[in-house]
Amino acid sequence: MRGLVKTSRGIGHVELRDDLPDPTAGPGWVVADVLACGVCGTDLHILDDEHKYWPPVVLGHEYVVRIREVGEGVTGFQVGDRVVCEQHTLACGTCDACRRGAIHLCPDKRSPGWGIDGAFADRVRLPAHLLHRVPDGVPDLTAVVTEPMAICVTGLDRAGSVLGQRVGVIGPGPVGLLTALIARAGGAADVTVIGRPSSLARLELAESLGLSVVTLTQVGTLPDVAGITPAEFDVVVETSGSGDGLSLAMTMTRRLGTIVCLGIGGRGAQPVDYDQAMTRALTVAFSMSSEYSAWDRALRLLEEGLDPTPLVTTYALADWAGMFDAVRAKAVVKAVLLPGAQE
Repeated sequence: MRGLVKTSRGIGHVELRDDLPDPTAGPGWVVADVLACGVCGTDLHILDDEHKYWPPVVLGHEYVVRIREVGEGVTGFQVGDRVVCEQHTLACGTCDACRRGAIHLCPDKRSPGWGIDGAFADRVRLPAHLLHRVPDGVPDLTAVVTEPMAICVTGLDRAGSVLGQRVGVIGPGPVGLLTALIARAGGAADVTVIGRPSSLARLELAESLGLSVVTLTQVGTLPDVAGITPAEFDVVVETSGSGDGLSLAMTMTRRLGTIVCLGIGGRGAQPVDYDQAMTRALTVAFSMSSEYSAWDRALRLLEEGLDPTPLVTTYALADWAGMFDAVRAKAVVKAVLLPGAQE
């Protein structure tokens, strides 16, 4: 079996191998053929030795698959089903987060793609209790974004209802654009995507999808930013993971408004404009990973016509290096590997 493996610790140490053993299902697990697997910023952090992982491990954690083998005791799923899978494998069940029902925040979980073998491969082994069936009318290249969509849905839950609200999204990356599309589907009165000139192509894509856009000429207070007035938004979602982005969000948000932080910056401690949040009495929430119910809601949104495919660019498994280069250069929005594609 082929798989893209992070072979050891350190920067790099990634290779495509064709001699991996075929996974076996085992009690409570399934084995599935990988139809498509998306690239996440986490994958780049693993390549750069900036995220936890247990090598040697097959990368890839945003996938849609078709079950080929069902283990003993598995009910509700059968061979041939298309599924996606939550990322909370091996959650301990005993820590404070797990006992509160937040297994997605378990510090000991070992997600596919970094804690156990993932789906940049021909096949993958998955726990049946975390599977969600993909509706028949949802194509593979739509279903493959279910995992990041579930993260966005979970984040927007922290803001409460966006119905009739003015929503700003800082950062036109995959999470930012998906959040904007979900907010619009959730009844937001207006959704504006904000980004730097370096993300001009992504902002143009957002505009082509019917979203309002603003290009930052600099990061500072809003009077310096053309196209936005101070305190314009009811809800702002910050997806860049930067202190500058969060400070900007604090200026953009109306008094008693809400900010949701969805970006992981990997930059360590960063300064933010604390007084802006205090004097506006803002609610600032941080959201990590995805809750169970967000997966079913994400799939329903896709079934009802939310179309993320304009964000997607596909690559064959053998072209993994070119794919990562394109993602780093922001030449694509959402890169997706197709293990079965012609090479």
